[in-house]
Amino acid sequence: MKTHFILLWTFLGLFAGTSCLCAQSGDRNDDAENISAVKRTKQKGQFKANWRLPYPNPYRAAIYTLVVPGAGQIYNKRYWKAPIVWGGFAALFYAVDFNRRNRDEFETAYAQRLAGVDDIYKDVIRDAETLRRIRNSYDKNLQLSYIGFIGMYALSALDAYVDAHLKSFDMSDDLSLSIRPVFSSGDRSGTIGMGIFINMSHR
Repeated sequence: MKTHFILLWTFLGLFAGTSCLCAQSGDRNDDAENISAVKRTKQKGQFKANWRLPYPNPYRAAIYTLVVPGAGQIYNKRYWKAPIVWGGFAALFYAVDFNRRNRDEFETAYAQRLAGVDDIYKDVIRDAETLRRIRNSYDKNLQLSYIGFIGMYALSALDAYVDAHLKSFDMSDDLSLSIRPVFSSGDRSGTIGMGIFINMSHR
């Protein structure tokens, strides 16, 4: 009987300890979820605040464009530039697809011509060497199209970066020119000369 009593208390103790650990683990999970939700809310609020700034951050503008083409231009409030960026990428997509399809087509025809099998250009192009040259031409244009993608990314990011810088630089309407004497104390005798000054503001 005494043994049963000890086992019963041991079981109850283990059950209570396990329940406490589960409760603590659940509390920690709830706290982690709450902290994560608060962070997401702050990030969204910070993003909206950054978007509404009158003078955009140049680095953010460049990064936005690299992540999503045209996003940096929209961030800079240069909405008319975004369709230009999208149009450039669309043209490059078309160039890649066009050159790739033709390169593969002439590659197949060239291989068939070497194997002595009739190809789709047998009545138009007589020799295999011409097929090879045309294939190489399309392959070269395909490589140039890929390079164009990299250049387009770099150019759009540079445009967004420079545009954001220029939005925070303002030249005053009053670019007044004045000429007045200037005294230089570089040596003991001193020097008097004339200086030209242009009044402009930078903010």
